[in-house]
Amino acid sequence: MSFLVQMPNPKNRAPVPLYETRECRVCATLNSSLRSRISKLSETGIVRRNHYLGGRYENIYVARESLPEIGAILDTATTHAAEILGLPRAALRIGWWLNLMQPGDITYAHTHDDDDELLSGVYYIDAPPDSGRLVLLDTGRREEIEPCAGLFVFFAPDISHEVTRNASGQARLSVGFNIGPRREP
Repeated sequence: MSFLVQMPNPKNRAPVPLYETRECRVCATLNSSLRSRISKLSETGIVRRNHYLGGRYENIYVARESLPEIGAILDTATTHAAEILGLPRAALRIGWWLNLMQPGDITYAHTHDDDDELLSGVYYIDAPPDSGRLVLLDTGRREEIEPCAGLFVFFAPDISHEVTRNASGQARLSVGFNIGPRREP
């Protein structure tokens, strides 16, 4: 499902969506197992952390083998991205990280257009009510998206985005990702 018009397409004057959402019931069945594995993750399973802002690391990079269930979610994200971009799935690669927002945490406004990203997104593993909305900011407009477990949100890497304060009493857990062209070895 697409929402919020960004600007007309100059070729046919059709609106271009600012973001797209996709649900994944199969992925959602993996959330409980993923939550459990992530809660037991040791420091040896964490490859690196970055973006230390507001007293926390916003991005936690984990060895893929530490979270076997993540493969199905990343595969689904790449398949959806191929459909959205109109490219063959085999032409795409995905980079990903975990984002754990404790009560009171926020994620500051940023973009993902540092490299050759074609599409960015998030998948929600755990999103309690009032745990923070994804906010997309584009040319003076602000669109807020209510997260829910099992939901993918895809958007352009150059769209500024942030997450409002987690006002729930529980942690919110998501997988952030960037989709780019597959690099030749």
